[in-house]
Amino acid sequence: MYAIAKSGGKQFKIEKNAVIRVPSLHAKVGEKVRLKEILFLSDGEKVAVGRPSIEGASAEAVVVRHGRNRKIRIVKYKRRKGYRRTIGHRQGFTELEIGRIIVGRKKKPAVESKAPVEEKEKAAVASEVQAAAVESKRPEAVKKVKKPKAKAAKAAPETKELKPKPKAARKATARKEKAEPAVKKKKAEEKKPAKTAGKTKKAAEKKDKAETGSKTKTKTRAKAKKTAANTKSKAEKKAADKAKPKKKAVSKKTDSSAREKAKKA
Repeated sequence: MYAIAKSGGKQFKIEKNAVIRVPSLHAKVGEKVRLKEILFLSDGEKVAVGRPSIEGASAEAVVVRHGRNRKIRIVKYKRRKGYRRTIGHRQGFTELEIGRIIVGRKKKPAVESKAPVEEKEKAAVASEVQAAAVESKRPEAVKKVKKPKAKAAKAAPETKELKPKPKAARKATARKEKAEPAVKKKKAEEKKPAKTAGKTKKAAEKKDKAETGSKTKTKTRAKAKKTAANTKSKAEKKAADKAKPKKKAVSKKTDSSAREKAKKA
């Protein structure tokens, strides 16, 4: 008897007491492992094929050891580029010893017995017959006339007791009362006709013109006073220069002769 099992994405042929190398598993040495994916089973005479695996079939195994396969070299090369790379890799494996192979058994569909269903139907029919017999024995029930309910008088609305407001609410109401007159003024200004606004603008322009005219007048008066003062000062200077006695022009020769005479004396 043999089977084909799947582990780590690879398929292996397994038999009793066979040793196989599977991609590394997280299990300790000597620990039991179960291979649950069985794809094919053969008993020599009968054959079972899974779709994709056989339900209930499995195989028991024991971990013998962990190791690594021989090194594989990967070489990369590009001509005329000076590019060479070599990489080594060793794949890990787990060695398993197969024990027994468990053959899966198909579950038989549960057949529902018709007897309990028939018994239930009979019991229901019997209960209905008994209820009809009891009702036939009872006297006819007198129907009670329902009196119309008197409409309840509408209760007067109760006056709600005014509760004192907290301090925060009082402050908020006070702020609103203060803000209301300012808002009203703004609204009244917005509602005023555009003529009043035009009049106010014209009046403001007239005031500005009057102020500018007065400033220019004062400036011209100050300039006139300054010019008059300057002219007076110039005239006075000229008169003073005329009143001063003129110095007689003395030649250089006379000065030299006078100096010589003084030296001799």
